[in-house]
Amino acid sequence: MAYLFIFYVNQMMFVLTAGMYDYPITVDYATFYFHIEPYEWTHDAVFLIFSAGYVATLIIGVLSILGFYSLLADPIPVKIFFFWLIIHSATYFFGGLLLGNLLTQGIGHVFNWMYLQDTAKLLLALVGFFGLLTMAVFAFSMIATSSNVYFTRFTEKMAPFFLTAQVFVPYLIGSVMVYLYFVPKSFFHERYSWIVLGVMLIIFYMRSRFGDELMFDDDDNRRIRPMRGLIIFTLLFYLGSRLIMHNGIYFGWN
Repeated sequence: MAYLFIFYVNQMMFVLTAGMYDYPITVDYATFYFHIEPYEWTHDAVFLIFSAGYVATLIIGVLSILGFYSLLADPIPVKIFFFWLIIHSATYFFGGLLLGNLLTQGIGHVFNWMYLQDTAKLLLALVGFFGLLTMAVFAFSMIATSSNVYFTRFTEKMAPFFLTAQVFVPYLIGSVMVYLYFVPKSFFHERYSWIVLGVMLIIFYMRSRFGDELMFDDDDNRRIRPMRGLIIFTLLFYLGSRLIMHNGIYFGWN
């Protein structure tokens, strides 16, 4: 659900910014298409259209961090959703700076139209790389503290089990579901972001070996339980959006 939320926010930003320039656009479950001639593109349009989604994603990531830490002391499972919003926002934004810059896709279109020198592009790629590295290192503290949803303490001994159940299993299941969702189309983000996320999780696991033991307030209501409401909503959104967006939606503005 977190991944699809980030994806459709970006689709919405393409539609909104295209409307500002009266560019007809079709968006579907995986891609977008502008119904204009190449000569109709302008520097301002390219800059705004292909960067707006990244700015929106960064804002979502920051708000998700605030939401996560505002619920930090409460044993509420929904903060796991905020955790994955943070991870996918970071992967999309910093991964876009890194891969988009190198592959000239996504926000890479903006850098091309800005005629940046190779040194500037390298610096932006490094920002993306170190942004991903920083998030991978510090994400462990968030997931460790989120264990208060289920347990009264987090120890080094239980870390492998908890990380596997809370992070790696969702990553594997989510990778398969996202692949099936976008078949046979895909953006470059959908092709490469899961590789980037997988590398982040490896760093994440290595960082977990140096975690501290955490103690939480006693609460008899703590237990391992699925978020049934969110699971049902996610499945309905997963299937419904795929069917509704299968043939695409055209925005003509005239």
